Amino acid sequence: MRFNAGFDPLLLSSMTPSLDSALVWFRRDLRCDDHAALYHALRAARRVWCVFILDRDILDPLIERGLQADRRVEFIVDTLAELNKELAALGVSHGHQGVALVVRHGRARDDIPALAQRLGVQAVYASHDDDPYALARDAKVRGALADAGIALHTSKDHVIFERSEVLTATGQPYGVFTPYKTAWLKKLDAFYAKAYPVAAHAVRLAPLPAGVDKAIPSLESMGFKPS
Repeated sequence: MRFNAGFDPLLLSSMTPSLDSALVWFRRDLRCDDHAALYHALRAARRVWCVFILDRDILDPLIERGLQADRRVEFIVDTLAELNKELAALGVSHGHQGVALVVRHGRARDDIPALAQRLGVQAVYASHDDDPYALARDAKVRGALADAGIALHTSKDHVIFERSEVLTATGQPYGVFTPYKTAWLKKLDAFYAKAYPVAAHAVRLAPLPAGVDKAIPSLESMGFKPS
């Protein structure tokens, strides 16, 4: 849902892809349906691949704290398996066998630029993530991609309004909920609640090239165990 301000869905639907290939970096958004970054990538590129990083910068501290049986990590791994099936099914529905989610156990700041260069993409697409760690990580990834001539495009995905979209008359964030709620509801219209029609453009999901590992790391291989 939640088309970004500045994006005209009718214009996007008539666009000829300007890129040869793109990479979608899944983060907190483990789904295919109504997915902003995936939609924008499919509209912009003739071939699209997808990746998720089981980030050691996040996971290793859990192990160091003795949280090997962590239900959050187990849930993510299970959800990645389901997402992989959904992507494969979308590919098959458009006659493409071999569509799969690339899953890496490593460091996103290193693995995203490396995979983007390995695949030869011109751009990486992802959803906004405003967690302080995520902002710092994304800045490093953006810099590394830029050094390789690859763009990083991020977009709103998991909220209706974000960041500076609902502010006071003086341009400041609201400090009281009720006035914020009033302004939020006043701004809301059907445009912001439209779903991104990912399936309609999934013909551009591409099979993974030979040599790119499709296996999802197991809990045990990452130092975790079932909860």
